[in-house]
Order: sequence, then structure tokens, then C-alpha cells
Amino acid sequence: MNNRYLFFVIAAIIFSTVTAFAETTIKAEVNKTKLSTDEALTYKIIISSDEKNIPAPELPKFTGFRGISNARSSTTSFANKGIKRILVYAYVLVPYSIGKLKIEPSKLKIGNKIYESSAFEIEVLQGKNKPVMPPKTKSAPHKNIPLSSSEPQYTL
Repeated sequence: MNNRYLFFVIAAIIFSTVTAFAETTIKAEVNKTKLSTDEALTYKIIISSDEKNIPAPELPKFTGFRGISNARSSTTSFANKGIKRILVYAYVLVPYSIGKLKIEPSKLKIGNKIYESSAFEIEVLQGKNKPVMPPKTKSAPHKNIPLSSSEPQYTL
């Protein structure tokens, strides 16, 4: 009886390990949660998946921030269970508002499943210089930092 129980426990552990490898994940990171208007914030999205075609994530609006640069890198690794891809999108943002600003989650849709990253609350303090408001446009605030295949790609 004990051997049978042990067999099921080991089988469950192996199955969960294989399933965890096949999982798609999206994670967002910021390099700081408190900054002044004289500083920049780096927002990264890290996507890990065994999918062949990973679409670009849906970005939050970055309300209160202006994008000044972006980069994308990708890594593909081969393992016993298949291919694993890691995509990293990085955005450098400067604040143009003061106070507590919220960066909503980024989203990724693969098939019928939607993956979401964490949200962040960023405290922006007045620096030596007055924040520069971005020019008024009809596009969303994150549209001034496009990421397309025609742009250069950098390894982070």
C-alpha cells in the first residue's frame, strides 16, 4: 500500500514539473518605485513560453509618463521537453506628473488565454527641473514608444 502511494506522489511531482515547463508566463518589473521628475524609470516585461509565435504584449497606458526609448531582446533555448523562448521588452519612461502614479498590468493573449503581469504604484516627487508635458496627440501615451520589427533590437 505504501509503495502504491509513493508511486502516485512521485508521478504527481513529475507531472507538475513537466506542466510547469510548458506554462506561459508574463512578468513586469520596474527598477524603482520612488523617483523624482529628474529621473527615469525602466519598465520591463519578461515573457517565457514554449509557444512558437509569441505576440507582442498589450502595454498599459503609462499615464503620467512619457516614453523616451525602448528595446527588445529574445532568447531561445532547447531542452529535453522542447523549445523555450524568453522575450524581454524594456521601456525607459520619464514622469511628467507628480504624485502617486499607477502602471496597470501588461497583458498577453495566446490562443484563448490571457496572461497578466503585476501592476505598480510609483511615487513621483518634484525634482530640480519642472516636468515636461508631452505634446498633445490623439494617440495613447505609450504610442510614442513604438516597438516594431523595423526598429533595431538590442540585447539587454
